[in-house]
Amino acid sequence: MKGFRWEHLLSKKRAELTKLHTRQLEKHLPNAGVDVLTGRGSLLDGHTIHVGAPANKTVTARTILLATGTTPTAIDIPGVEHCISSDHLLELPELPRRLAVIGAGYIACEFACMFGAWGTDTHVIYRKDLPLAGFDDDCRRAIARQMASVNGVHMRQQTSPTRVEKQPDGRYSVHTRSSVDGSEEVLADCDVVLMATGRHANVEGLGLEKAGVEMSGGRVNVDKHNRTTCESIYAIGDVTDRMQLTPVAIQEAFAFLQHVYGSGSSALDYERIATATFTQPPMGTCGLPEHTAVARYPNVDVYLDGDDGGWHAEYHDFIDAKMELLVKVIVNADDDRVLGIHIVGKDAGEIMQGFGAAMVCGLTKQQLFDTVAIHPTIAEEIVCIPGIDQRPAVRKYRNHELA
Repeated sequence: MKGFRWEHLLSKKRAELTKLHTRQLEKHLPNAGVDVLTGRGSLLDGHTIHVGAPANKTVTARTILLATGTTPTAIDIPGVEHCISSDHLLELPELPRRLAVIGAGYIACEFACMFGAWGTDTHVIYRKDLPLAGFDDDCRRAIARQMASVNGVHMRQQTSPTRVEKQPDGRYSVHTRSSVDGSEEVLADCDVVLMATGRHANVEGLGLEKAGVEMSGGRVNVDKHNRTTCESIYAIGDVTDRMQLTPVAIQEAFAFLQHVYGSGSSALDYERIATATFTQPPMGTCGLPEHTAVARYPNVDVYLDGDDGGWHAEYHDFIDAKMELLVKVIVNADDDRVLGIHIVGKDAGEIMQGFGAAMVCGLTKQQLFDTVAIHPTIAEEIVCIPGIDQRPAVRKYRNHELA
């Protein structure tokens, strides 16, 4: 990639992390009257925490908040010790020439796009037919196409890794098996093998059982106010079974403070949280994907532009850009309320932030129709599909079935 230097990226990243760490621990927290105790904490009961070395202190509190996050999960295959996690990928001494990525969640896909753009021969190995499980299927197809065509990423779908071997020259070979026909292949000469197969709650040795804090599916159980099964203990962020996103954890912290120490009793509306996946191109989404909307609501209309090859904004055509776009609006046909908005394309995250606010306010299709488009932009298509373009719904569901 022209103008890209791996060493410069690492130095900038390290400087930023040091700045953030120093700002919080040495300035913001002390200035707010917070005592910082360094050491591994564990619960002794619902009101007592023991902090290990170097603090070596036991503290009591009326209320305890857990925010221990997650740690990478690795699948158990021979040679797993040769793989690294996303925690270590941006600390490699040099840019890998060939990278194997095991998994196809948003972390795997984001890193694959980054390294593909930087000139690394990047291969994504995943069990399913599409990446980004849980997201809208039209968006998943669009991103899979463009990861290959725009970023040069090799998408090895419906393939499972069976083992990783270290070669005599110090590089690695990833052995795989197809779930379609059982055929086996070897991806040789990999400089790095990234294991990006999810993350699990960071609760080992935390003493949850001593305090009566229950878990399910590997996450801490909480109610709508983030209270655990122990009345005095709350939990926020990735350690819970909610959305694993940093802004969600921050908002949960504000809601916790309001509920426990303030006058309010606010709780997050998890169904209308706008988010972005920073693949290339990125995806912005708010509300429900189509499969969830159809399962939950009997009558759903789907407005879509850009499927099966992609829609191109006028200025994209003008500059002969390769990047395709996809825009999707999902509507409850019974009350006109917008259930989901999804966009794959340049600036998708920036665009979705504004529409996310509208979704929180109960956005309807008629309100999209009443919104004047800003032309020429990518974002205008969201209001134009069911609006001035007068496009009919590409799919209509009645009584949960495709009509």
